[in-house]
Amino acid sequence: MDRYDALLINVGDQSYALPLLKIQEIRGWSPVSPLPNTDPSCLGIINLRGNVLPVFDARRILGKPTPEPTAQNVIVVATVHGKPVGLLVDSVSDIVSVDGSTVTRPDETDNWSSRLVDGIANVDDRLVPLLSLDSIAGDSMPALPDSTGDLPELTGDGA
Repeated sequence: MDRYDALLINVGDQSYALPLLKIQEIRGWSPVSPLPNTDPSCLGIINLRGNVLPVFDARRILGKPTPEPTAQNVIVVATVHGKPVGLLVDSVSDIVSVDGSTVTRPDETDNWSSRLVDGIANVDDRLVPLLSLDSIAGDSMPALPDSTGDLPELTGDGA
C-alpha cells in the first residue's frame, strides 16, 4: 500500500487517525437536535447547509468519559457509506503522511483487535490507531431522509 494522508484527532488523552480522503470539513461545535430511540453515541442532528447531518460522540464510541461538549470541541464531517456524518472530537491536531506498508493490521486472533481500528500506524515515533469510519458510525446511523427526500423503511428496533 502506498502513502496516504491522515487527519490526527484527539479524543481524551489519545490521538487517533482518520483517512483524510474521507474528511469533508472540520467545523466548530454547534448544538444538536436529539433524536429519540437512536444509538447512545448519536448525539443528534444538525443542519449542514440545508442537509441533515447526524453527529456521533467519539468519546462515547471509544469508551472515554463523556463531558458536555464545549466551544473547544470540533465536529469532523466525514463520508461514511456515501453519506456525510459528523464526529465530535476534542480537537484536531495535524495532517500526517502514513506509509501504508508499515501499518500493523490486527487479525482475529490478536488480543488488541477491535472493529473500530483498521490498524496501528507509527507516526513520529508514536503508535496511532487508525480508526475505521465505517465501523464508528456505519451501524449506528439514524434513519434519515435519502437524497430523493423519501423516508427510508423503518426497522422497528431503532438501532
